[in-house]
Amino acid sequence: MRTVQGNFQANNGPTVRSLCVAGVGLARIGQFHVQPDINAGRLVTVLEDFNPEDIEHVHAVYAGHEHLAARIRAFIDFLVNRIG
Repeated sequence: MRTVQGNFQANNGPTVRSLCVAGVGLARIGQFHVQPDINAGRLVTVLEDFNPEDIEHVHAVYAGHEHLAARIRAFIDFLVNRIG
């Protein structure tokens, strides 16, 4: 087991995930970023009792037009199905 030392800050989920998998430290990060790593045993959750039903919201923002392009609608539908 290693002792965590120093400070590191990032605002990018995949970067934070990579640092955790590399053993750099702990992070508070959206489950959708790390669930495969948790399932594979590369990462473990901690302090779950202090974040009951904690959710990281994801928003699809687009310019308001009367007609939304089919490719944009398909992408938004994909996100809803994939992320919830």
